[in-house]
Amino acid sequence: RNCLGVGDREAIEPIMAINLMGKKVFNQVAKVYQGAVVSRLNQFGLKFDDILNEAEPDVATALSRLPPDQKQARDRRLKRALDISFKKKPLPEELQAGLTPLEPYVMPLVDEAKELRLERELLNGPR
Repeated sequence: RNCLGVGDREAIEPIMAINLMGKKVFNQVAKVYQGAVVSRLNQFGLKFDDILNEAEPDVATALSRLPPDQKQARDRRLKRALDISFKKKPLPEELQAGLTPLEPYVMPLVDEAKELRLERELLNGPR
């Protein structure tokens, strides 16, 4: 028995239930948010990786390592998004239907660049 006069099992079960319920609520909110992000990206014809912050060193390194065809496709998507934003007219629905905004193409390179930077810092100290 603990200080509340209940056994450990009786004290832990409500906490576990609240934790499980919290995870379910969080997952539902995450799905709704992800749907909203996908919708907005589709309206502009962008992929999630297109909106990564280029000022971050790992992202800049990853972008410099992109193959030329992917760089060109990214540049075209960004130009199209700028044009769509300027005209305040979303991408037509028939074009949005074929888009895959959550398909990563830069993030694997960002992860690799981050690992290499961390390894270099570990061996040589931070730059």
